[in-house]
Amino acid sequence: MLISIAQFAAAADNTQNLAVIARLVQKAAQSGARMLLLPEYSMFYAVSGQKARFSAAAEPLDGPFAAALSQLAQQHGVWLAAGLFERADAGLPYNTVVLFDDTGTLCAQYRKRRLFDKGVIRESDACRAGEQPFAPVETPAGKLGILTCYELRFPEDARLQALDGAALLYVPAAWFDGPHKALQWRTLLAARAIENRIPVFGVTQNTPGLFTGCSAAFSPTGETLGDLGRDGTLLTIKL
Repeated sequence: MLISIAQFAAAADNTQNLAVIARLVQKAAQSGARMLLLPEYSMFYAVSGQKARFSAAAEPLDGPFAAALSQLAQQHGVWLAAGLFERADAGLPYNTVVLFDDTGTLCAQYRKRRLFDKGVIRESDACRAGEQPFAPVETPAGKLGILTCYELRFPEDARLQALDGAALLYVPAAWFDGPHKALQWRTLLAARAIENRIPVFGVTQNTPGLFTGCSAAFSPTGETLGDLGRDGTLLTIKL
C-alpha cells in the first residue's frame, strides 16, 4: 500500500489552505497513494492574536472546511487526514484531527489532549484540551493510531495505542523550530516506531523560521522510509 505525507506552511486563511490541500490530494492520488496525511493546523495558523483568531476560524465538524476535505477524499478516492480547529459549544476551540475514508465519510476524530505550554508558548490560551485518548481506527493499512505534535514526547501514549491494536502511528504536528528541534523530532518519531514495532508517520508544517518541516516516516526497526527535509512538499511511501 502507498501512503503519502505532505507538508506545507498553513496561512491565516482557510480558503487559501484548502486550495493547497486540493493540489496535494490530487498529486497524492496521481502517485497511486491510498492515503494522504497532512499536518496539525492544516486549516489555519496565525502567529499573533491566536486566542481570538483561532476561535474565529473554528468550525463544527460538519462545517465548510471539513465538508471540503470530505469531497476531496471522495473525488480522488483517498483516505485523508488533517488538523483543524473544531468549534466547541462555548469557549475555546479544540485542536482536532479528522480522518475521512475514500468515500468521504468521517471515520475518526481526535481532540489533542496534551497542549503545548512551554516558555512563552501557551497553546492552552488559544485551545481547549480534549478529554479522551484516541482509539485506533481500521484503515486499508491496518489500525491507525494518532498522536498530535507535543504528545509525541510521551511514550506511554503511543504504547497504549499500540496495545490497543494500532498497526501504524500518524503524528500530525506544527513542530516549532530551534536548536536541535529537527533532531529531536526525527529521534522521537524513530523511537516510537522502535518501541512499538510499528511504522510511524510524522507530518509537520514547514513555515520558515517557525516550524521545522522534516516530515518523515520510520519503519518498526527505526529505518528512515522517507524524509521531506525542510523544503519538500509531498512524499509517497510504500508500506
